[in-house]
Amino acid sequence: MKIASVQSTSVLALSAALSAMAPSAIAQSNVEDDARPDARRMGVVTVTAQRREENIQEIPVAVSAFSANDLETAQINDTVDLVDTIPNMIGGNNTGLGTASSFFLRGQGQDESFATFDPAVGTYVDEVFVARQNANNFNLFDVERLEVLRGPQGTLFGKNTTGGAVNIIMREPGEEFGGYVEAGYGSFNRIKLRGSVDIPISENARTKFSAFHIKDDGWLKNTSLDDDFNDKDATGLRGALSFDITDTLTWDFVADYVEDSQTNITGELINDDVVSTSLLPGGLEAVFPGAGTEQKSPFGNKTEALNFASDLAWETESGTLNLILGSRNLDQDFLVNFPLPQFASFFPSSPDDVFIIDNLGEHDQLSAELKWTGSYFNDLIDVVAGLYYLDEDNETDVASYFASPNPSRDRVIENTAENVAVYAQFDFNLTDKLTATIGGRYTEEEKNFSVVDNRPLPGGAGGVDGDMTDLTNANMDALGIPREIEENVLTPRFALSYDVSDDLMIYGSATRGFRTGGWNARANTASGLLPFESEFAWSYEAGMRAVFADWWTVNATAFFLEITDLQINTSTGGGTFLIGNAGEMENQGLEIETLLTPTDNLTLFGFLGLQDAEYKPDAEEIAACVAPNAQFGAFDVNCDIADVKRTPDWTLNVGGTYDINLPNGAVIQPRASVRVVPDHITTSRDRGPSGDYTLLNVGIEYTTADERWSATLECTNCGEERYLASTFGNGDIYYNQPGRVEARVVYNFGGK
Repeated sequence: MKIASVQSTSVLALSAALSAMAPSAIAQSNVEDDARPDARRMGVVTVTAQRREENIQEIPVAVSAFSANDLETAQINDTVDLVDTIPNMIGGNNTGLGTASSFFLRGQGQDESFATFDPAVGTYVDEVFVARQNANNFNLFDVERLEVLRGPQGTLFGKNTTGGAVNIIMREPGEEFGGYVEAGYGSFNRIKLRGSVDIPISENARTKFSAFHIKDDGWLKNTSLDDDFNDKDATGLRGALSFDITDTLTWDFVADYVEDSQTNITGELINDDVVSTSLLPGGLEAVFPGAGTEQKSPFGNKTEALNFASDLAWETESGTLNLILGSRNLDQDFLVNFPLPQFASFFPSSPDDVFIIDNLGEHDQLSAELKWTGSYFNDLIDVVAGLYYLDEDNETDVASYFASPNPSRDRVIENTAENVAVYAQFDFNLTDKLTATIGGRYTEEEKNFSVVDNRPLPGGAGGVDGDMTDLTNANMDALGIPREIEENVLTPRFALSYDVSDDLMIYGSATRGFRTGGWNARANTASGLLPFESEFAWSYEAGMRAVFADWWTVNATAFFLEITDLQINTSTGGGTFLIGNAGEMENQGLEIETLLTPTDNLTLFGFLGLQDAEYKPDAEEIAACVAPNAQFGAFDVNCDIADVKRTPDWTLNVGGTYDINLPNGAVIQPRASVRVVPDHITTSRDRGPSGDYTLLNVGIEYTTADERWSATLECTNCGEERYLASTFGNGDIYYNQPGRVEARVVYNFGGK
């Protein structure tokens, strides 16, 4: 599907057609409203996609925004559910790890969660960057708003946003005492308990305390052990304080702690059930009886995260200064199996345990940001500027086993990153209708890598020993492999927006982003611990934001994305998974989001994403590829250029809600949505066709007249659709989550 030549004309034609259809313009309300879309009619939707509060219809950024009620209506319970909602977004849980979400936006993402590999879609919670992908599958609880920014966001959000950014804004403490409690029960004996309470201390100090617990039995059937796995057991606590120190100085502080145990093990699909024969739940001793194999982690995947965030805001006559501090401490332990059925003949006693990873990880980060926002010269110039610092420290103790009680490698990797940046964006309001945006971010980053071999190979200690070298710093140095990376990058942004009327804005923009390089820490030899380079992206967009008759919005964005030094994952067999730079990738497409509220009772929505992506490997890589190819991710086995992974030609979401008003004042709201995705490739080298799929979500909610009580019954993936979500290695396949049914009751109390 070649659409680049018609993208600009498509947007202009759509704009003209809608303008011709629209009745006389009715100005939008200036009242902010975080209620569900059918209650907006059409109130201002406020977002912080440009690091300050703005009306979503007035910013030249491709962004999807969800209030707390939007998330509930769309049945987005965890961040991983976003992959079934956003146009041109594909992904799922990382292989083996249910706590990790792998987001691909416009073809940009990261399959791996190792600490030397960075994601391409950044995640932010209350303006604090989440560096590691290992535990970014957040339970969306106590959320004020969630935004998904599509395309590079290198100016205001920084590194690791070549695909885009997921921006989560949590609820602040309320000014009145109140809160809610919620209880739910669903498929696989899932129990969900949640609650939150706002407790004002004084006129100047407010607090909020929240907690949740989710536990189920799991949906993976293990026939060897007659048990179920891929269960979830998660508990979280959150406390927030908002303190008005003076009339102009405020302080917001948040602390949260989350334990989450959730695996994503695969198996064979039999009669719509994913079935495993793994013995690994009994430990390495069960897989390798009598071998005395050392074990690091218990079976499964568990994360423990302790996080702090502080925002000290000083409002002056000339602007607002924010000091934003963040601390994120994550421990992750997992012992998981990867069946690799094509190698089952090597290990017939336990064919689903051919490949095993045993991992202990500690991941700590500290960040500090000084941000300034203001408007000058009678609102002629709007400014967002700041200084940013990030320090990241990771230690990963990991062993891998390939059909043998002797690990293929067992090493401790330590890697650090120090990031310093200065950024500024200026919006010049040249006329009442025309705005020019110029911005840029300059980033200096230094990364360091260190390795210790827990079990040196015989004859390899202390020096180079052919290809099978011990994993030591000395061997890396002797081979001339750098253990330090320095990067100095400028990521500018340019945009021009024009208000055709009060209800129609058109824009064009050019934005640069980058994803930093790293090391192939999963390699089995010192000579394989090679660094890969940073990835760079330029995105060119043309779009429109339109509101018609005060009940219909249409937001459309055409884009052309060009990636250089593309980072791409490649599995080379024997449990070795590498990342290399594969020349260029180009993607072009169109995204349309529309919301209609023709009556007070009815809300309809539709999201459409079109894209046409193509790898463009450089001449050196083309010449180096030799069939049968098992090394280069941008080629298939015959060294022909492969299809770009996770880029279906189109994605479509449609749905709606309808409020039925009962005589007693209560409301019944049925809701439904459908997601349709055609067949696409899920991994490198043209492997892992997903198959086309259609996901149906249905629900119904009853709310009392005083809005104190509500009861909901809903199902996700109601048709029990099964499709290939990802592929690990040459044949191990991971299916999407099964369908679920859940019933829940909510009670609101106090001023809630």
